[in-house]
Amino acid sequence: MQFQSPVLVGRSEEISALRAAVARAEQRRGGAMFLVGEPGIGKSRLASELVGHASQRGFRVLRGRASRAVPLRALCEAVLSAFRKVAAPDEKQLGAYLPVLLRMTPDAPAGVPDPAVVRAEAVLRLLTAEKTVVVLEDLHEADGETLAVVDYLLDNLADEPVLLLATLRPHPDGAQRLADSAAARRVAGVLRLNGLRDTEVAELACHCLGKPVPADVLTELVRISDGVPFVVEELINGDLRAVPPTVAAATLQRVDALGPECIALLEAAAIFGQTFPLDVVVAQCPDALRLLQDAERAQLVHGHKFRHALTADAIRGRMTPTARAALARTAAETTEALRPNELELIAELWEEAGDTRKAVGSLVQAGRHAAALGRFGTAVELLERGQALHNGDPDLAADLLDALAAVLPLAAVVVPADNGARAFALGERLQQALTAAHATGERRAVVRLAQARVAAVAGQWERGLDLLETAKETCAAVDVVKATLLLGLNQLDLLPKARALAERAAATGTPEIVCEALEVLTRCTRGQDLAEARQHIQRWLQVAEQHGLAAWRLRALLELGITDKYLTVGVDTLLAARRAALDTGAIVILIATDLHLGGTCLVRGEYSEAARYGASAGEAAEKLGLHALKSLAVAIEAGIASMHGDRKATDRALARLRDHGGSEEIWSYSSAVCALMEERYDRALAEFDEVEKAVTEPRILRGTFYQGPRLLVRVAHGLADWPEHDRLAESHLAQVRMHRTYFAWSRAILLGRDGRTAEADRAAREALELSTGLGLPRYLGLRLAGPRALADGWGEPLEWLREAEEHFHQHDVPAVASACRAVLREAGAPRQRRRRDHDTVPAELRKAGVTVREYEVLRLVVERFGNAEIAERLFLSPRTVERHVASLKARTGQTSRAALITHARPLIGGSPRM
Repeated sequence: MQFQSPVLVGRSEEISALRAAVARAEQRRGGAMFLVGEPGIGKSRLASELVGHASQRGFRVLRGRASRAVPLRALCEAVLSAFRKVAAPDEKQLGAYLPVLLRMTPDAPAGVPDPAVVRAEAVLRLLTAEKTVVVLEDLHEADGETLAVVDYLLDNLADEPVLLLATLRPHPDGAQRLADSAAARRVAGVLRLNGLRDTEVAELACHCLGKPVPADVLTELVRISDGVPFVVEELINGDLRAVPPTVAAATLQRVDALGPECIALLEAAAIFGQTFPLDVVVAQCPDALRLLQDAERAQLVHGHKFRHALTADAIRGRMTPTARAALARTAAETTEALRPNELELIAELWEEAGDTRKAVGSLVQAGRHAAALGRFGTAVELLERGQALHNGDPDLAADLLDALAAVLPLAAVVVPADNGARAFALGERLQQALTAAHATGERRAVVRLAQARVAAVAGQWERGLDLLETAKETCAAVDVVKATLLLGLNQLDLLPKARALAERAAATGTPEIVCEALEVLTRCTRGQDLAEARQHIQRWLQVAEQHGLAAWRLRALLELGITDKYLTVGVDTLLAARRAALDTGAIVILIATDLHLGGTCLVRGEYSEAARYGASAGEAAEKLGLHALKSLAVAIEAGIASMHGDRKATDRALARLRDHGGSEEIWSYSSAVCALMEERYDRALAEFDEVEKAVTEPRILRGTFYQGPRLLVRVAHGLADWPEHDRLAESHLAQVRMHRTYFAWSRAILLGRDGRTAEADRAAREALELSTGLGLPRYLGLRLAGPRALADGWGEPLEWLREAEEHFHQHDVPAVASACRAVLREAGAPRQRRRRDHDTVPAELRKAGVTVREYEVLRLVVERFGNAEIAERLFLSPRTVERHVASLKARTGQTSRAALITHARPLIGGSPRM
């Protein structure tokens, strides 16, 4: 007799549907299937059949089981199962998402918090790395954050080689609603499993017994089992002459046949439910492994699981409440000793044991731990469960309120679209609980401060300040929140007060508060003094590194990179921030860093690099639903198109920018730059004027990017004079290298116009030095200053215009290149001639006058060929090659062949010949 049928009975339609889903996934038409049914109906058996079929077809299979006691358990188990494979996923496959996945493991250290959408994308990338079937069982037990990840997966599997299979009971809860919603939007199928027909019950029983079932026994099986396969199998495992009246009775018959020691062991295991921690159970019974083998032979357990949840329920069901409480207490104590991090499970055991104080204490610890890992939704759920348990105990209530107040601002980012409504509602519930408990003013102040933090997260500055209005006592935490709220109002008269509060908080607060205060000080001072802002960031970075505050360290690195971008247009610090974000899997910081790198490359004229960073950041931001960051990526795309004078591409990008909520300032600036590249200066000035109207925030609090080029165009066309120049040159914008370049060009033109040619020459030299390595700030200056210098007799206008013409020709901006040539012709300059292959010569070498033939020689010189070898390859005489090499040394200012090779190799990408 078999305890379980060796074949699956009565599920042919379901098997066909599941195999069809596997076939679709194999063709990169992935999706999901939900198996819904009562306990024992055969969901797990059907899932196992699918796993076997998928494995035969070469699919990787990942499995996890949900548990109310362990948030994200199903996903953690699936992730861990992937890393146990022989070909485990690596950094090459997952990139920055690998650390995110590793932080999902139970023993992961607290560090960088992961927004839920980032965690979901990390799981998606793991699943899609190869063709995969992922099975999530008992999804009805899953926490909200698990369901949120599953929901994200459902919407992103359509073009992937992945099938997600979830089993759940038909409860009107989150999992069932998720399945119904997925089916309604056609991203998943739902298979509802019903009981077997009478003939199928007979077939199942025959497979178990190895022979047909007597008619009278079959009648009882059909009546009692209601077609549930597990019940049929349990019932016929007893005496066929006396079929047990229920599945519980059938199970307990086999339990009682094992002896008292084994029964005690099974009762201790059943306290945990269907799955039990083997080490904990073994620790409670020295002979546990031998006894578990007896239970496994009786088909009651398999490894560290009961054969079915109904088996554990039957064993638990006959225990008295006192016995269950005693076993739960022992289990809780043993679990605390062996698995101290499984706080949710420990809390459930203490609750079962009737020790409310310890249960609530574990939930408080679990809530704080979840918040530290960025699982803010889970943290709130755990702490609110604790609120429902504490039964008015004032000390327990105080601990819960403190924990909830700490997580309250963090919970505001769980659903950013609700503008903090969820967290505000939680704050109101906390205040009501405080009133009911007759709490002290200090307790109320803690919750008000937490609500004010939520207001700061949600951008509700006045609401936050109103919440702190009644705060009689001050502290560093109150100071820094007030400073943040005041700064958010963007009012210049409030800036000194915000700065004073932040300075006081930075002097007296905890390390986290100090970092927060220094961030506020950075924002307060950046518009006035970039050097001072940099000092605040360096201190912020030092504090974060000294105290191991990983998230604050990453933010400081990014801010340092942004500040250096303004000061020098350099990318080294941003690249360091990017490496740190990549190493730690801080995806949002990584996207933001790429956007700043893209914008910096745009200013530097490195358009292919700008496009690469912008596209990478834009794709990631769009995938994660980060619309504000996506709009900045589109702005980079618009900027690249505009700097090439491509009106159609610019307008297309700007239209998309409006779809993503981009500002009028970016729209008008990009359109103005495109007009400059079209030589349409009236339109450019009109667009710049639109930017001027669109900017409503105090400029001292922000970094504008349009005023430098606007001033230069106005000065070059005689529309602006010294007062306008001096106003901007003395403003905070003069700290920014890009603007200083434009101001120097404008100053040179004004000085030349006034006949102060020597001073104009010095200003032009300053502009040229500042603009070294830049794009538009250099070449727009050369284009506009050249004609003015020709007219007023200063500088080196012909050289400037040739350089500008070369740049705009190389970047396919025909209108400006043509305008430069026209000015040169009018000045009587000889026309530049280009060979057909002229554009193959790198720009710096063309500027030095290197010809195409000389460049061909140079490439072979760099590869360390001798003159005779070069002559043979290029069909020249050795003497001609010698002349070309001498000319190359003269043009590049190098004194030897070795120096020429060292100088030229990075320009042409050569490498030494081995």
